[in-house]
Parts: sequence; C-alpha cells; structure tokens
Amino acid sequence: MTPTPTAARPIPAGPEPVARRVRPWLTLTARRASSNRNARNLLVTTTFALVAIGLMMVLSASSVELVAVGKSPFDTFYKQLMWMGIGSVALVACAFVPLTAYRRMSWPVLLGSFAFSLLVFTPLGVEVQGNRNWIGIGPLTAQPSEFLKLSIILWSAAVLTRKARLLGNWKHLAVPVVPGAMIAFGLVIAGKDLGTAMVLALIAASLLFFAGASPKLFVIGIAALAALGALAVLSSPNRMLRISAWLDPAAEGTAEGLGYQSAQALYGLAGGGVFGVGVGQSRQKVNWIPEAHNDFVFAILGEELGLVGALIVIVLFAVLAYSIFRISRLANDLFVTYVCGGILVWIIGQAILNIAVVTGLMPVVGVPLPFISYGGSSMVAVLAAVGVLISCSRATDRAPSFAAVPG
Repeated sequence: MTPTPTAARPIPAGPEPVARRVRPWLTLTARRASSNRNARNLLVTTTFALVAIGLMMVLSASSVELVAVGKSPFDTFYKQLMWMGIGSVALVACAFVPLTAYRRMSWPVLLGSFAFSLLVFTPLGVEVQGNRNWIGIGPLTAQPSEFLKLSIILWSAAVLTRKARLLGNWKHLAVPVVPGAMIAFGLVIAGKDLGTAMVLALIAASLLFFAGASPKLFVIGIAALAALGALAVLSSPNRMLRISAWLDPAAEGTAEGLGYQSAQALYGLAGGGVFGVGVGQSRQKVNWIPEAHNDFVFAILGEELGLVGALIVIVLFAVLAYSIFRISRLANDLFVTYVCGGILVWIIGQAILNIAVVTGLMPVVGVPLPFISYGGSSMVAVLAAVGVLISCSRATDRAPSFAAVPG
C-alpha cells in the first residue's frame, strides 16, 4: 500500500551569520565614535575661535594706554600671546593624560592647590585693588585660585565616582566634598576675592546636583552660602559701597566713584549700536574704562563689534557648552560626567557672571571672561580644562560601548 504523501517539512534554518548579527551593533558604535569625534572637534574649534577674538580685543583695548605711557602698543598683546602658547601646551599635555591618572592624582592635586593658594599670604603674595589673591616671583605673577577651580572639579569627581553606591545617604554625598569645597572657598574669601569664591561655590553646588543631591540639602547649602555672602559684604565697606552703587547708579557721585567703571561700560555698549564702531575705534578705551583689557573687555567688544559681535561671542559660548554636553552624554563613565559637568558650569557660569557685571545686571565682582579677558592664570587654567575634556573624549573613543555586545 502506497503511503499518503505528506507536506514537506521546512528545513531548519542554520544560525545567522555572525557578521550579520553584529553589524547593527557595530554601526551604532561607529555612530557613537563619530559623534564623539565631532563633539571633540567642535570643542577645539570653538575654544580657539574665542581665544582668537580675545587676542584681537586685548590688543585693541590695551594699545592706547600703553602708547600713552611710552610703551609698545603690542606689549600686553605679546604677553597674552605667550600665555596662550603656554596654555596650548597645557591643553595638549592634559589631553594625553589618561583618566585613570586623573583619578589617582586627585588628592595630591587638591592638596597641592591648597598649598599654592596659601602662598598669597606669604611675602610672595601681591595685593591688587584690595584683593590679595596673587603671588609674584620676579616679573611673573600668578593667581592660584584659577587652578583651584580645576583641582576641585577633578577631586570631587573622583570622590563622587568612588562613592557612587553610597550617594543615597546625604552624609556620604556631603562628606568630604562639602568640607573640601568650604576650605577652598575660605582660602579665596580670606584673600578678599568674592568673585572667584562665587564661582567655586557654583562649581561645588553643580557637582552635588549632578550626584543627585536632595532639594533639602540644596536649600541648606544655599542658605549657608547666602549667610556667608552677606557676612562677606557687611564686613567690607568697599563691598557695601559697590552694592549701593549698583542699586542706585544715578546717585550723586556714583558715576564718578565706585560706579564709574560700570557706567562707562554701559556707555561703551550703548555707543556700539548694532554693528559697532569698528575694530580699534573704541572711544571708551581711551582712559575712560580703566584697564579695559581685563574684566571689562566685553564692553570694548560690544562697542567695537556692536550687538552682532557680542551675540557672536555669546553663541560661541553656547556652542562650547553644547560640545561639552555631547562629550558627557556619549561617555559611559560617571567620572567623565562629573568632570564635564563641573567644567561646563565653571566656564559658562563665569562667562555669564562677567557679562552680567558688564551689562549692569550684577554688582561688580572680579571675574574674567574666559578665553577673552587678559590674564595668564585664567588663560592657562581654562585651556588646561579643555585638555582634560579632550582626555575624557579620547577615553570614550577607547571604551567599549554598552551597545557593542548583542543583548
């Protein structure tokens, strides 16, 4: 008897080729690496665009006063160019330091920064306009508090990363980051540099925020900082007068006294109009704004390049912030997240403070405009911070992606 034919059974498919299974994950990893390189290139390009604008404005803002005292109009420009070169070397050096080394060196770097900051209270210390936050060795001067900002970020990031599983307890979150930040804050306040102390407090608060601090802890911290700030203002007649000048700029004698620099800065910004009076054509730099190439260089920039030029600088800072944010988002390392967040808040927060002071939105506090204001310590410190960001980005290139393994 002939058996009834049955339907042919399908032949079981063999295993899918490995290349076909892995290709989508490799494509995702390649996109991640490409995005990381793009963010790094954007960071470097934006940084040196701001540095170039800064060099141009330092030359323009300082040349007239130098000629008036019989010096070369390029004297300050050459010094800033030298500091830019030293900062570029620091950038390259920091870019090639591995992240593991930053984590291992975080405590020695912090303690070294504390020791460096204490030098301002020795005979090496130099007092400038009532602030004792400089040291001088021969013809060279340095501001230790600028490097203290970067060391606090690296140290706090290392500590918070090491204690990541314990940060749900507020005691582990606060100790030792808060005491360390308070020591740094106290060293700077002792030198009467309220502006730098504000930036340090902003950095410490942002790192605790990124670590998941509760709103209650922030309220306590803000209240403590407000009390310390009020005490710092009330204990200094000079600061009290600055607050009065800011609150009532039309008061008799304000525009000729402590409010003089702010008033002249506003005149410069108003005189620039939309397109500016032209590079090198500022009138306010001619003995109207004292040391216009320092903290008030944005006023000269606004006068010479106008509203358009000022907005270009603000957009460049926004692009810089975006590039740092992208480097942080593409990383799989918590340490990188903390470092990127701290540096972003430092540079962008300080830029906002400086521009707010120049435009009269805040009382005068001595903070330079990153990459643009004249100052060797500031230039070297922020370029070194960019080098650290490049090191973070390079570490992401080498790290395996969580999406590189199927499943």
